[in-house]
Amino acid sequence: MAMSRNMRLRLELRRFQNRFTEIFSRPWSDLRGISNSYAAKGTVLIPLVGYYVIFNESIVKWLNLAREFVGNQNIDDRISPRVLWLYVALCAIAFGTLIYAKWCPQEVKKYGDYRDYVNGDGPALSAGTMTDIESDISRKGYALEGSIGKSDYLELNYRELDESNRWARWAVTVCFAFGFGVLTALSAKIFYKVISMLYQSPFGS
Repeated sequence: MAMSRNMRLRLELRRFQNRFTEIFSRPWSDLRGISNSYAAKGTVLIPLVGYYVIFNESIVKWLNLAREFVGNQNIDDRISPRVLWLYVALCAIAFGTLIYAKWCPQEVKKYGDYRDYVNGDGPALSAGTMTDIESDISRKGYALEGSIGKSDYLELNYRELDESNRWARWAVTVCFAFGFGVLTALSAKIFYKVISMLYQSPFGS
């Protein structure tokens, strides 16, 4: 039976989506270094801090009151675009960290390499757990030849976990790339301004 045109288009779209996400997503083990850091975990509080501080109406009213009291019309109550971009960048990193915490397998969170996983969890795994892992690996169509030991099954299991949840890995990669890209741009702009000031007034002259 000939395949319909709509079915062919859907299949081509799915293939394109799969290739796209594979190109622009990283394995969980590449993302864990950032996501497990205290700095990345701390960004989770940024949306809350922004709500209560940056976009707090009381602070805006206080700025307006200060301008009227001092009589200085140069006080600007508008939020600096740099602050807004910083807020957006940190929120992106926070969202990536939350997605990582939700979808990254515990084994990869704990171990950054399959060797550490084999040496760490391997001796403690029960016979029943190993049977489940072996069955799962066999169902995934691996051409297992020769003598396959426990460490081989654990290595394959870790690699499968490391490549799991493709769309979640893609989302984390995009969030981190955008967030750190904006932070890099902001830092480069500040650095350029500092260098320009030093060039115009070398050694405080």
